[in-house]
Formats: sequence, C-alpha cells, structure tokens
Amino acid sequence: MKTRTSTKHNYDQKDFMYERKGPWPQPSPTHPWGESPAVIHIPLKETIDWWIWIGLRYMGTLLLSPYYFLKGCIFPGLKEVSDEKFKDLLNYSMMSKFLTNKLDDKDKEIFKDYLKEELDWFIVDLQAVEVVETFDGIFVSASKTLLYKKEDVFYIKCIYIDQTDTIFESSDGDAWELAKYFVLQGGALCATLVVHPLLHFPFDSINAISKSSLPMEHTLFKLLSPHFRFTLPLENAVLNYKTSLLQEKWWMTYAPYPGGPKGLRKLLVEGYKGIKDNLSYPPFSYNLKGPSIEGKYGQYLISYYEVFYKYVEEVLSDIEEGDIWVKRWADYCNQHVNDFPKGDDIFKGDTFIRTVTTYLFTVSVAHATDHYNYGQVDKRQVPLRMRQAPPRKGDKLIDRKKLVTPADLMKYYMADTLFFSPTTVTKLIDCRYEFKSEKNIKAAKEFKKSLFEVDKDLKKRKIEYMPLSQISSSIQF
Repeated sequence: MKTRTSTKHNYDQKDFMYERKGPWPQPSPTHPWGESPAVIHIPLKETIDWWIWIGLRYMGTLLLSPYYFLKGCIFPGLKEVSDEKFKDLLNYSMMSKFLTNKLDDKDKEIFKDYLKEELDWFIVDLQAVEVVETFDGIFVSASKTLLYKKEDVFYIKCIYIDQTDTIFESSDGDAWELAKYFVLQGGALCATLVVHPLLHFPFDSINAISKSSLPMEHTLFKLLSPHFRFTLPLENAVLNYKTSLLQEKWWMTYAPYPGGPKGLRKLLVEGYKGIKDNLSYPPFSYNLKGPSIEGKYGQYLISYYEVFYKYVEEVLSDIEEGDIWVKRWADYCNQHVNDFPKGDDIFKGDTFIRTVTTYLFTVSVAHATDHYNYGQVDKRQVPLRMRQAPPRKGDKLIDRKKLVTPADLMKYYMADTLFFSPTTVTKLIDCRYEFKSEKNIKAAKEFKKSLFEVDKDLKKRKIEYMPLSQISSSIQF
C-alpha cells in the first residue's frame, strides 16, 4: 500500500506475511451455517511444519494400539465412582464449566419439587448429547444434575436422566450409580465436542486474518505472531481429514466416541450456535470480560488472565488511537467472529486491550489447561461409551467390567494419548516477541516474570491445574 494519501502507513506487499496472499476464513464445508468459519487453504510451509513436529508423532503413536488393547483386557470395564469423587469432578475439574445458576423453564418444571427449598441452586445441564446417533449396543442420554452451593462448594441433590424421564437420588442404589456414569459420559462428550471446541475453531479466523492483513513490523503482529504456529494445519486435520477421530470409523483405533460423524458434528453446531430455550447453551460470543467459571478452575484462569491483560495493556500503549491497520484488522475479524469489535469500536475504552488479551489467553492458557485437566481424568471413571441402557427406578447395575469393552478402552486411551492430553512443542514461557522498542522488550520480560509469580502463587493457594512449564504458546494439540 503506497499512495500519496497514506505515507504514514507506507508498506509494500512484501511487508506482509505471505505477501497478503495468505490464509483466510470461509464458510465451514461441513456445516456452513452451523459451525464457525473454517480456514482450509493452508500455506504449504505451515502444513510441512505441522507434519514434522506433530503429524509424524501421530503416526508413530498408532503403534501403541495393541498395548492399550491389552491394558483394556487386563484392567477391564469401569471403576466405581464414589459420591465424593462425583462431586469433586463437577466442582473442580473442567466440568465445572457447566455449573450455572441460570435455570430455564424446563429445568424449573423438572425440579419444581426440589426448588421449593430456599437454597442457592445450580445445574449441570448436558442436554446437548441428545443429538448423538449411537452405534448398536452403545447408549447415551441427556441429563440434568441439580446442585446447591454452600460456602463455595456445590453439593449434588439429584440427577435427571432424560431418556427415561426419571429423577434419581443417592438412595436409589444401583440406578444412582448408573445415573452418575451417564452424567460423566455426557460431561466428557460436552467437554470435548461442545464447549472446548469454542476455544479452538472461532479463533482460527483471527489467526488467518492477522497473518494476511497486518504488516509484520506492526506492534500488533509482533504481539500475536508467537501464538500462531501449528494451529491452522491442526484444525484443518481435525475438521476435514478423512482420518480425523470425528469420522469415527470402525477401524480407527483412536476414535472413542459412541456414535457416527453426523451426530458428533451436531455437537459442534450446538456449541457454536447454542440450543434454543436452554440458558446453559448460549451461542458463541467473543468474550471481552474474561473467564466467568465457578470454583477453583475459574480462579486459576482469572489469575492468568490478569497477567495477560497487564502485558497487553503495556505493549498496545504504543499504538495510536485510530490506527488504520488495527481498525481494518478488527473489521475483517468482525465479519467472521461473532461479536468481535468493529473497527469503529476497537479503540473505545479498553476494548482493544481486552480483545487482544482474549486471543492470547485463550489459545495458550485456557486451551492448554482444558487438555491437561481432561488428560488427568481417569478414563475408567469418566466414560465416552456406555453398554448398559440409561437407568429406571430399581434397575440393577450390570458387572462394571461389562460397561465398556477392551476395544472401547483402547480407543479412549489412544485418543487421550494422541489428542486429549497435551503434547507441548512450543511453550508459552519460551515465546520470543520480536519487539524493537526497549519498552516492549522490557514488557515481555516482565510478562514472563509475572507468569512465574502467578504459577508460584497458585501453588501456594493449592489451585494447581497445569504446570506453567507445560503450557503451550498456541493451539497445537
């Protein structure tokens, strides 16, 4: 861009990554109106980079399939989930994301006899899983768990299983035990295919647009770019490769889900578009307010968010209000990311700071911690498949060894090793920001120092979800 009217922003085509011919979002090929825009035309060098560092690891890991099948034979079925363990999973794991005090009309009707008691009521609503089209002999049910909050702890009152239209309490014996498994199965499905994808795919548009529209010497590009690597090829593989675990073909030793691809993709749609009349599932919106998750998981995320905010605030203070590149970048992103601020709004208040903070924080800490926490979950307590039908009053639990098969466990362990548990290649703490100003170089050093301090503080407070040393700089798993 060189014109007599823009000498202040005097850049040549070569001053842009990929010479302004780089990746750009488009409607999703699978669900153009239901999923977030996708980036499917990936620069060759990014694809090669991904294959060298990540794709080849996937290929090698496939050799573990026999080992995990044998493990499933030696240690078969599911483990017992105590009521205390069940409570802890809903209170302190990434499943605490589902906790909300926004009960909708259906919730109030189902639990009307309980709500007469004046308590601080919350719900874990896993209605989304009703769209899963299960394989023969495998079962899934939507569920709603009613809880009440007392002194920052959520206590479980009862479970509603949608498929049998039945409410269970802890006094219901085997049926209660089975109901807990269906809640945890629903939580696993919603965690991996409804809420966590919102940390992935909507942010791909920002990644692509930033590469193609910002001059590489611009402060905003220098701040964002260390958080781009590996993401676009990874997302394209998950969404569009015929070998993706979302294809759920019978021969895939790493595809652990209970149903076929049509239903699984509907879960992505429900996460992005929301569920009508269900307050637990609003449509995706680019969040400028920071994390709002109950309990220790939320406290952990907020602690890191505040560090990012302070860093971004310092770096962006170099950019003049009304900067044309920032405004155009915002307008481009606004076209593809729901509620991303427009160019005319980006400089209002601290909107610019919050916009950039959300991106950096999400693709690093928020994303990586979800993976790490889910990886810590015992796969024999939080199943993805169930081979007993949802309970009715008085039902007996079959032998726990028969609730899942060795092949089910093999697929789950493989998916965990390949995709769920993090395998960090580039670390957040090792990010190199190519700033030229001494002020911003100093800000980057202070940022890393603050990251160490917050990690140390969280350990003192016994709020430990992921070691700082393993947090990735970008979406790379």
